[in-house]
Amino acid sequence: MQAPHPPGPLFRNRAFALFWSSQSISFLGTQVTYVALPLTAVVVLHASPMEAGLLSALETLPFLLFGLFVGVLVDRRARRPILITANAIRFAALAWIPVAYSLDVLTVPQLLVVTFLVGVMTVFFEIAYMSYLPGLVGRERLMEANGKLQASASTAEVAGPGIAGGLIGVMSAPVVIAIDAVSYLISALALIRLPADAAPQAEGEAEGKQSVWASLREGFAVVGRSPLLRWCTVAVFFLSLFFSSIMAVYFLYLIREVGLASTAVGLIVAGGSVGGLVGALLSERLNALLGIGPTLAAAVALPGVGFLLLATVDGDSLGSAALAGVATFIGFFGIPVWDVTVISFRQSITPEHLQGRVNATVRSLSWGTLSLGSLMGGALASAWGLRETVVVSAVGLFVPSLVVLLSPVRAMRHLSEQVDGPAQPSPVSTS
Repeated sequence: MQAPHPPGPLFRNRAFALFWSSQSISFLGTQVTYVALPLTAVVVLHASPMEAGLLSALETLPFLLFGLFVGVLVDRRARRPILITANAIRFAALAWIPVAYSLDVLTVPQLLVVTFLVGVMTVFFEIAYMSYLPGLVGRERLMEANGKLQASASTAEVAGPGIAGGLIGVMSAPVVIAIDAVSYLISALALIRLPADAAPQAEGEAEGKQSVWASLREGFAVVGRSPLLRWCTVAVFFLSLFFSSIMAVYFLYLIREVGLASTAVGLIVAGGSVGGLVGALLSERLNALLGIGPTLAAAVALPGVGFLLLATVDGDSLGSAALAGVATFIGFFGIPVWDVTVISFRQSITPEHLQGRVNATVRSLSWGTLSLGSLMGGALASAWGLRETVVVSAVGLFVPSLVVLLSPVRAMRHLSEQVDGPAQPSPVSTS
């Protein structure tokens, strides 16, 4: 696939504008479910803290189980059909929840199965989309493209929970999930109109004859040879672990420990998610002003600050809700700054035929660790309590910043820098 890359605003690229539009619709629906699904489990089905943690874990566990192998598949197949199929299956799976609720047969185990299936399809979609994007916009515009997509995602994080909170006030949480299901259907139909792409292949390489394990080693080699990717992958392990530990109990904490209403929680998440939007909009400017290393170190320190503040919230009052919103704003601000910077660099230095494996290597660790963190959060909450879990996890969120500060990444100022040489894979046997 070689899509035209006209000069000027990126939205002049019709293919990117269509892709951005489909993703924006899907982002909004996903954020509605982000609030409605745990509330369905907690409020409608009376899930325990451990069940809530398991529900959160199953959203990302498929990355840990299947991510690396999906990366190999993505590097051997055209990416657009994978994107379309993944969204079609996510539509069908999520549509079952409101149907089952209307039939009065919905249970927590059903929520777990649907969540796991959607998570598996998310593995396929995320790895294929990150591998498809460079050919859609050109590598020189990846920072801009990722910034626009992240800004769209952050806007959905602002609007989605508020919309969900309002809708849940007039209809049940399971029914609200139907909105997300429809958004995936619309996205799948829009993706059909994107430029077709062929299965990538390195020049002179018989990729289909290469063993799966040899293919996997190539992806690890690219990550290992790049200092930014290597150390940021270590940092993202701790970021994912402790962030997901907090988010696994976030809704339980605000509803049961603090005593806030479901509608208020939706508005808190929406207000706090403005921080994610601001971070996405400022990411490119912050990198230009401060440099890569200082920006990344500061970005991943903010979640710890924000969630330590969240641990001080107590009582069902307007002041408590406002403080929770401010804390969530701070906690969410740095995440998109980190994502836009590291993802753009990874896409820009990775050869086309290795995009799937390299993206899968990092994504499998980062998103796979989310599932472990969610289980950890549920276990800590069951053993120690909700507030104690927030405190311990918030302290752990300072570890990623220390990793960046103690690594060569701290000295990097531009994406084009290579501290240890280019991130190219070392020769790998095809046996």
